[in-house]
Amino acid sequence: MSDGGSLGEVVAARLSMATRTAQSTERELLATISAGSRSAMAELYFLYFARLAKFFLHVTGRVDLVEELINDTMFEVWQESARIGSDTSVPAWIMGLAYSHGQMRLADGGALTTASEIPRDQQDFLMKLPFEERAVLHLIYAGDLSRQSVADIMNTSCERVDVLLAGARHRLGQRARHHPQPGLNAASLL
Repeated sequence: MSDGGSLGEVVAARLSMATRTAQSTERELLATISAGSRSAMAELYFLYFARLAKFFLHVTGRVDLVEELINDTMFEVWQESARIGSDTSVPAWIMGLAYSHGQMRLADGGALTTASEIPRDQQDFLMKLPFEERAVLHLIYAGDLSRQSVADIMNTSCERVDVLLAGARHRLGQRARHHPQPGLNAASLL
């Protein structure tokens, strides 16, 4: 590289800049939402719809609840948009709201109805994991959030996130040993 930086450093810098740009755009949308802009709310809703749908499907296993949970989460974003701190990560804040809504809804119980691109036997196995372990797996592997962000979302410590992640990995490892399937790992399940 002509400026002396390695390719990895350049890629990391560009990814960091893209993340900051996305976060500032999301922050601007939140500011506009707090002023009552329905169009800004619609834009943020569509920015997060797929991410939230995938999260809710994986942590609840309830196809019938996905859209309702997204709407509940985004309604809370609408109500609370003025209260987000300037140092708070917008994606982590929204995913934290989603985590709370998913956790509350699962506390209500009910039969699971699952459907996705994950094979049925793997879905069944994932749904046997405790809710917190499913959430940690999804937030870290599919949500691409840091351990600290996940800890903040779950209102716990990074050490607790590590314990949950280790427990989920252990169960996945046991499953892979007893029911070997090519490519079975946490990332392939999410």
